[in-house]
This record gives sequence, structure tokens and C-alpha cells, in this order.
Amino acid sequence: MNKLLALTQSKTFKKLAFVFGIAFFFVTLVLAIDPNPFLKFGYLGVFIFNLFGPGTLLVPLLARHMNIVGLAFVTALGMAFNDSISWLVGKSSDVIISRSKKVEAIEATIHKFGPVALFFWSLIPIPYDIIGFIAGYLEFPYKSFIVPTFLGKFVRFILLGSGIVAIFGR
Repeated sequence: MNKLLALTQSKTFKKLAFVFGIAFFFVTLVLAIDPNPFLKFGYLGVFIFNLFGPGTLLVPLLARHMNIVGLAFVTALGMAFNDSISWLVGKSSDVIISRSKKVEAIEATIHKFGPVALFFWSLIPIPYDIIGFIAGYLEFPYKSFIVPTFLGKFVRFILLGSGIVAIFGR
């Protein structure tokens, strides 16, 4: 765990993450102009893109071209696995960040509402990485984190894709 933490805090890792982030941002802009080349990669391409990039933008761009449920599924699955990295970093950060009374109060709230809170947080388009980090830091079980994270995103993307098709048509 310490090696993984050291890797994620290295300058090389941060530079690579920055470069990949910029690259995925530009790919998303290209998709906004013409999604047809990306459609060749299909659902597997959407899943892989969501493992690394800002996939929330893909659903409105591709909903008119792909099956909404399939698109929502692979987008939510990729993003849930992406959020798992935040959970893992949070889980290993307890050696760096000490538990204060405030953290213990937040921990009690998360343990009280747990998966239900994660589901609702996952429904709204917020930087969910911080939620994953906190859940990992508070040693929230992975299974209790990943399932509601996926389900919330899945529901959000079905609603988003359906709304796009209802407004703009196929």
C-alpha cells in the first residue's frame, strides 16, 4: 500500500495524470463536434474512456447514436471503477491524516446512511472523487462503496440519455 501511495504522489505520476487529463478533455471536445469516429469503438471504447476520462460528457454526445441503457451501463461501470482509485487512495491515507473529532462525526454519518448516501451523491454530477476518498479514508467496505456508486451513476445516465433523446430526438 505504501508503494502505491508513493507512486500516486510522485512527480512523474502527477505529470502523466495531467497529460492524460488534458488529452481526454480534447478528445471529448472532438466528440462534441463529431462523435462518428468514436462510435467505431462502441461500448468497449466508452467503458475504457470512462476508466480514465471525463465520461459524463459522453452520454449527451452519444445518447442519440447508441442504446441508452447500454451506454449508461458502460459509462457508470467505467466511472465507478475510476472512483475506486479515490477510495483506494483514501483507504491508504490514514497513515498521513489523523482522525479528529470532526472526522469521527462524518464517519458516524456515513456509517449511519452509508450506501443510501453514496447512491444519492452518485446521482448528482459532483466531483465524486472526494466522496470516494472520504469513504476509503473512513474504511467504508469496498462492496458497500462500489455498488451504490455504480447504481447511482447508472440511474443518472439513463435519465440524462433519455432526456437528450426526448429533447433532440434520435
